[in-house]
Amino acid sequence: MASRKKWYVRFIAGNPEIFSDVKTESRSPMMRSEALEAIGHIDNNGWRGWVEDESGNRIYETATEKRYTS
Repeated sequence: MASRKKWYVRFIAGNPEIFSDVKTESRSPMMRSEALEAIGHIDNNGWRGWVEDESGNRIYETATEKRYTS
C-alpha cells in the first residue's frame, strides 16, 4: 500500500523582494490535509509558498506566490 504522506510544503520565508531561498516544512512529507493546514500559516505571514506532490506538481499556491509566478 502506498503512503498517503506524499505532500511537501515549500516556502520562501520573509520579504519576497529580498529573499529567494526555498525551504521545506520540517514535517514534510505529510498528508494532504496536514499540508493544506500548514500552508495556511505561511499564507497568513504573506510569504511565498506552495504545496506540491513528490513529482513537483503544485496543488496550492499562496496569494503572494501567485503574484510572483504570474
